[in-house]
Amino acid sequence: MDPSQFTSRALLDSTFRDDYALEHQTLESLYSKSKRHQWNAELDVDWAQFEADAPILDPQADFLSRLTCVQELPADDRARLFKAANLFLVSQVLHGEQAALMTCGQLVNAVPYMDGKLAAATQVIDEARHVEVFARYLECHGKRFPIDPDLQSIVQELLAEPDWEAKCVGMQVVLESIALSFFRLGEDMAVEPVFKQFIGRVHEDESRHVAYGVLTLQDRIPNLPEETRARLENWAYDAIARIGGRAGKPGFQSQFAALAETGIDLGVFLPKLLAEVANPEKLDLSGLRDPMAQTVLPNLLRIGLVPERLVPGYLAQGWRVDRDAATVEDLHTFGEETKAIRAVFKEQGVDFSDPKQVSQASL
Repeated sequence: MDPSQFTSRALLDSTFRDDYALEHQTLESLYSKSKRHQWNAELDVDWAQFEADAPILDPQADFLSRLTCVQELPADDRARLFKAANLFLVSQVLHGEQAALMTCGQLVNAVPYMDGKLAAATQVIDEARHVEVFARYLECHGKRFPIDPDLQSIVQELLAEPDWEAKCVGMQVVLESIALSFFRLGEDMAVEPVFKQFIGRVHEDESRHVAYGVLTLQDRIPNLPEETRARLENWAYDAIARIGGRAGKPGFQSQFAALAETGIDLGVFLPKLLAEVANPEKLDLSGLRDPMAQTVLPNLLRIGLVPERLVPGYLAQGWRVDRDAATVEDLHTFGEETKAIRAVFKEQGVDFSDPKQVSQASL
């Protein structure tokens, strides 16, 4: 088996429309804006400004810099650690952009109305540009990490998903919202000159992609059959549980492979790192922006995919969701309400990473 690629069998209905009227004004406006804001990764980025020795993101603004085990490292080790962590993150972003490229290509076929097809088509070219710019950037560094197994499994599920609504929820509302948060953060933290040039452009593109998901689904979801809607609610919950890492099943563990290339003695460093992050109550989390609370869950609320039955499960992961006010508050895993609901689930033997078990719990 070739480790450089994987396949996913995609069986979906393709809808051809012999009706070219654009009926959804908001999507038509988004399509028009997308056409006006195209840019060229080859010509609009001055690649000659690349500085190999510059940090990609500001190390002082990185969460890692707040950890005692990192602060104890020699300066050279810290620099290599930050660079490896950043390259791992950018590599996963690149793989996610290819997944978005492929998924949006499917949406062009599957979305049943013309406005949605045209808007998805402009996103296809956006995603192609993002694949190009991040691939070029990693080539400048001479390093790219393979796709993480957790991300790969989510991508495979999305590509094989037969319902276009599920593709749109998984890619546009969940994964793209997470990417949007990273790009927003990247604008604030960017140091390396070339990365600093293009990350704002990518952020602008990504905001349109998330808007596409919300605009496409906010009227569609409430009118779906109850069984279909429940499946999408569970799909979104499961994805957040895996990506967020707060449901007892931490993901993206292949990032430790990035640390192995720094030359740091992992036998000494990793136990300290794992022990420190396993006790978030003692960590300095002030000012950190959580993508789930800031973007993903609010967008799921907007399209109607956070049902009352799953609110306790989100609370057990540290997010207090108020469906009436459409707000999300990050309590993290050490909040008193979070600890209380976790204790209830534990007493009942409920695995709160599983949306079906959360739904069946007696609360």
